[in-house]
Amino acid sequence: MNVASKENAITPSHPVDDWYRLDAAEALRRLDSAETGLRRQEAEERLQLYGANALPEPKKKHPLLQFIAYFNDVLIYILLLAAVIKGFMTQWVDMFIILAVAVINALIGFVQEHNAAKSLKSIQGMLSNNAVVIRDGETQTVDARSLVPGDVVALRPGDRIPADLRLLDAHNLLVEEAILTGESTVVAKQVAPIEGEAILGDRLNILFSGTTISAGTAKGVVFATGADTELGHINQMMADIDPHPTPLLKQMDSLGKLISLLILAMVAVLFLFAFFLRDIPFAELLLALISLAVASVPEGLPAIISIILSLGVQSMARIRAIIRRLSTVETLGAMTVICSDKTGTLTMNEMTVKAVITANGNYRVDGESYAPVGKIRPEDNGEGEAVIEAGNVLGHFITVIDLCNDSGIRQDEQGRWAITGGPTEGALKVLAVKSGLQLNDAALIEKIPFDSAYKYMATRHRIGAEHRVFVTGAPDVLFAFCRQEMTEAGVRPFNLAFWEGEVARHARQGLRMVAAAYKNIAPDSAPLDHDTLRQDMVLVGIAGMMDPPPAGGHNGHSPLPAGRYSRQNDHRRSPGNRHGHRRHARDRHQ
Repeated sequence: MNVASKENAITPSHPVDDWYRLDAAEALRRLDSAETGLRRQEAEERLQLYGANALPEPKKKHPLLQFIAYFNDVLIYILLLAAVIKGFMTQWVDMFIILAVAVINALIGFVQEHNAAKSLKSIQGMLSNNAVVIRDGETQTVDARSLVPGDVVALRPGDRIPADLRLLDAHNLLVEEAILTGESTVVAKQVAPIEGEAILGDRLNILFSGTTISAGTAKGVVFATGADTELGHINQMMADIDPHPTPLLKQMDSLGKLISLLILAMVAVLFLFAFFLRDIPFAELLLALISLAVASVPEGLPAIISIILSLGVQSMARIRAIIRRLSTVETLGAMTVICSDKTGTLTMNEMTVKAVITANGNYRVDGESYAPVGKIRPEDNGEGEAVIEAGNVLGHFITVIDLCNDSGIRQDEQGRWAITGGPTEGALKVLAVKSGLQLNDAALIEKIPFDSAYKYMATRHRIGAEHRVFVTGAPDVLFAFCRQEMTEAGVRPFNLAFWEGEVARHARQGLRMVAAAYKNIAPDSAPLDHDTLRQDMVLVGIAGMMDPPPAGGHNGHSPLPAGRYSRQNDHRRSPGNRHGHRRHARDRHQ
């Protein structure tokens, strides 16, 4: 293809936001590509046409101009005028003090804005650095900046999606899209086209730049790069925000004008009175009036305001809130109502197991987020610590949730803990690490991946000489599979009323429930299938988890009481749904 313009690659009659309506073959045709990818020469030509796959850098002011802009204030004008007059009066000490106040005021604001601008550039870090592409029929790793529309990209768990893609192939694909949709639950993706209008969160055959593959594998064709991606649109919206004066700046401007008018009026009245009625010599009168005018200027006011606002900025910085301009602190203090999405704003967007239910008793789990720190304690003994051994019920429960799990836990260079895989499975993996139970002799033989159609995941493991099937999933589904439950005294008949009561009690606290079950099978048993799970399963326990509020709220406490948060969390996800149902499009508009 001889690429002469963008219109040659993307048909004008088909808007770029409608790719989810096309089937995979039509998307490839419109992009003049194939599943074997572009030719290298063609990719280079398109790179020249479309530019690098990177978010555009905003236009930058020269640092000197940014600094000078902080002198654009009525009170600062008065200070500078007072300094000039002090200089004419040879009062050098007063002049330098006033100039120092003005410069320090501007310097504080300049440094604060510079630091905030560096933090806001973190959106650039949401783009992937590398991408696995297919070009000339060969798989290769390239710089993600060189991706162009028509490139075919291969993805695996843990990959950050490098551009907006139309899916060509997907296997058990789960994607974390919280940065775009605000939903903490992973999204199951599919290849089939979508009929009618679909909002961003419902475009299940599209992968968006900056989001992350939690589980499964995929292959997709690039249809948007850089500023044309959804992440690029967000970046552009942030750049296009028009500055508005804050209430404090409006009040300061009004005060400055009022002070200026009062000083001018006072000087004029005194001049007329003294010169015409008291016959004071002009030179002497002028010096007295200038001194009076300078004395009337509140030169300490801008400095005091800057210091107070700086203290507010530092307080916000200690709780990891970025304040770009000093005056914004006062604006936040003037707010009476804040409208905010819950996930990732009022909460940490990190699922955490808070309770474990077994037939012999319940346990609560300390710790927040994905950091594997915290103890497992009996619910009726807050000071004690649970005994976790390979042979007891809690040990069996940890074994199931640890082995029937596709996620992993890792610590980055900054010491922050994160997971690979879905947030629900990740929370269970963190609980397993907290328990300290070691499972070194377990080998995975086969598995049934999680699917929202049947709401569970199953694995078959060899532990020593035994073969076991482990299942984790929605409690209501596993209840139908189980005829027995595990206790410290051995297995006994399944008590459905007890388990449903416990699930309801914990669901009222806003916890999402995930059940765990197992059964022993013969080494020569038939391959694992869904029918195998529908008989002779033994329920071991249930984990209750939530997306907690940040720990660093006001006075070190969570910003929302646990009960209020829990009820907010409860109405959005059924306690019986392991990964949580996705809200209807109509609900997301409200």
